This record gives sequence, structure tokens and C-alpha cells, in this order.
Amino acid sequence: MSERVACQNSGCSATILPTTALKTGGTCMPCYQKKLALEKEAYILQNRKDVDWYKGIIDPVEVLKIMHTPRKYNPLVRELPYHKSAQELYHQLTKADCERLETYAISLIDQEDFDQAETILLSLVCFTDARIERALHAFFHKGMYYPGILYKEASPAIRDELIHLVERDPANRNHLLLALAWIGDEVVVRLFAKWKKGPPVWASNLYVPPENYAHEAGWELDQDGQKRLLFHLESYNFEVYGEKIGGSEPVNAAAVVALQPDDQCCPWCQSKLRVLIDCHLQDPLVRFLKLSGERLRIAACIHCNCYGTVFTKVELDGSYSWSEFNTVPEFLPETELDEGLPLRTMRISGRSIGTYEGACWTLEAPTSQIGGHPAWIQDAEYPACPCCSETMEFIGQIDMEQAADSEGIYYAFLCRACLIAAVNYQQT
Repeated sequence: MSERVACQNSGCSATILPTTALKTGGTCMPCYQKKLALEKEAYILQNRKDVDWYKGIIDPVEVLKIMHTPRKYNPLVRELPYHKSAQELYHQLTKADCERLETYAISLIDQEDFDQAETILLSLVCFTDARIERALHAFFHKGMYYPGILYKEASPAIRDELIHLVERDPANRNHLLLALAWIGDEVVVRLFAKWKKGPPVWASNLYVPPENYAHEAGWELDQDGQKRLLFHLESYNFEVYGEKIGGSEPVNAAAVVALQPDDQCCPWCQSKLRVLIDCHLQDPLVRFLKLSGERLRIAACIHCNCYGTVFTKVELDGSYSWSEFNTVPEFLPETELDEGLPLRTMRISGRSIGTYEGACWTLEAPTSQIGGHPAWIQDAEYPACPCCSETMEFIGQIDMEQAADSEGIYYAFLCRACLIAAVNYQQT
């Protein structure tokens, strides 16, 4: 066996074979690899160039095309961001601009570049009031039925074809039912009611009854078989104000404040509760909630809510208490008091946003809002009221990426009949 030699790198106590020393110049392999990595890093820093793909381009449609075009990572290129977000650009599009983007999306569908086309169409549906009927026909005829939200204003012709397919295409039945739920017109409502009374043969192969797919589109069948919305059409987003806080901050006079610290403690982990949403109900901005009191505060345990739904009993004077209906989650790791990320307090903006502006978390836009359609990261999860068993209505959501540079979304709900609130949480 060859005698091992010492690594020549100062401070390294490793020994290596002579053959390794010949390959590396006398250093051990970890030191050699570290040297190569440092040389590569130095080369990149010395040769990296800034690239502005948007230089000289003022047409928002062309800017969005560039934004949505995927590019391979190049360590020698530092891409300069555009001075507006994609969401802001979609807000300023004219009807003609939307039609041009739709035409571009159709060309991408024809080339079977579905990911880029899907992002553009989702953005048009969520951020604008554009109709995408032409693109939807192209999408449909390529056998693409997901994401279902793209179908929310589909024509009766497409709706009828979806109904025809749902009986005959078991491989795509899940996505077909979601698309029908998003259409949600009178024909679909009657069809779901029919399936509820007499489940079709194929229903036994689903994880949930066919009519439950309506939850993904924010509605359900009531006791009379009619459509009941589970969210509010009006919506306002939250904006961050102030710096990160770890303890207390005075209540702001805004109509709605999010993530206010509170003195009540979680009975399970003993950490302080957070008032996820604090609404001054008589403010004109939130009268769409149609609650007759003065104030609604929905609280959460930022730690324990990650592992199960938490219920509180609320009064419309702003008071609340821990609900007797709460049950400790089966899995609840221990946490130290005051442990966790510092949170940014947020308040309602004065500008209303579209109903579906925050409905799709994959668009990478801030989704903290009151009202509007929730942005489900996983399946729709409207809690049932533990008192009356009715499905609770969605009040608002807090995006933790916006609140704490973290991940996941907290969702707040209310049963207005029983005055019981609920908070649950989803993440990727």
C-alpha cells in the first residue's frame, strides 16, 4: 500500500494518496474542490454582466411576453428586473392589449407550450376582466381541462362538451368536474344537484362526491339545490406598513388590520395569539361583509394552526374566546414561548381588486386580502361550522410570504349564524 502524504493546504490535517496528490497539486480532494469553487466564483464575479431584456420596450404586451418567456439560468448573466410587476402591467392593459396577449397564448398552445400559455391565460382571467373564449377553445381542443378557473366563463358549447366528456373520459374526470364547477351556471347547478340525489356509477371512483367539486370554485348546493356562494365578490388587498414587529404595536385606524398581536394565549402551546383579521364593520370598505356589529376579530395561533383548524367564538363588538369545539391535532410539535418569525402588520388598501385577483398563488403575486376568492394551495378546505354543520364562508387570507418572508397562507372563515370563526393553513 502506498504511503499517504499530508495535504499541502495550510490548516488541513488530511492525508492523501500520492496518486491523488499528483491530480490535485498536493491537496486533498475537499480542499481541491473548494479551490475550484472559489476560482469559479471569482470568474463569475469578474465576468458577470447585467442584461436588460426590456431596454427600449414600452409596449406592456411585449414586456409581458418577455417576462413570461422561460430562460435557462446563466451565472454570467444578471437579469435586471422590470420596474413594474406582471400584476401591475396586466392592470394597465386595454381590451385590445388583452386580445393581443390572448392571440399570443393561442400561438403557444398551437406549439404545445402549455406552461407559458397557461400562465398568460391565468393572469388574464385573474388580473383583468378579459374574456378568453378564443384561447379556451384552443386549450379545450388540445385536451387541456386544468386549471379549472380558466373555464369560469366558458360558452354553453364548451360546457356541454365537458358534460359529455365527464361521462366518457375517466382519465380526465377529475379535471372535467373542476372545469364544470368553475362554469357553475344553472345547467351545471342542476346537474350537480341531480348527481347529489342519485350519484352516477362512476362517482364511487372519486375521493369526494361530484357535487363537492363546487367548493373548488367557491360555491355549494344549499338545502334546496340552489347555488350558495362561499366567498364575497368584493375584495381588497392588504399592504404592509411599519417594520417587522416582535411584540406589540398600537391598533391602527384602518378599516381592516391584519396580524395584530394580542394578549390571549393558545391553550395548547401557550404562545400569544395573533388577530389574523381585525375588521371595523361600519367602515364603508367592508360593509360588503353585511355584518351588523361594530367589529370582528378573528384570531389564530400562528404555530398550532399549521397542524389543524382552530375555532374561536366571536362577538361583533370585537371580543373573542377560544372555542370548546377545538381538539388538539394528532401531531403538534413542541415550541418555545415567543418562538417564531417576526411578523409584519398589514392593513387594508383603499383600492378594491378583482374577485379572483388573489385566487391563484402560482402567479407569484401577493395574495393577502379580505373578501374575494381564496387562493387554495392544496384542495379547497372550507370548514364546517362545529355548531350547526353549515359550510363556513370565507372572510380573508394572509400570505406569509408577504407577512414574514415565509411560506403558506392562513385562511379565515365565519359562520354568521353561530358567530363561530375558523382559521386554517395550507402550504406547498
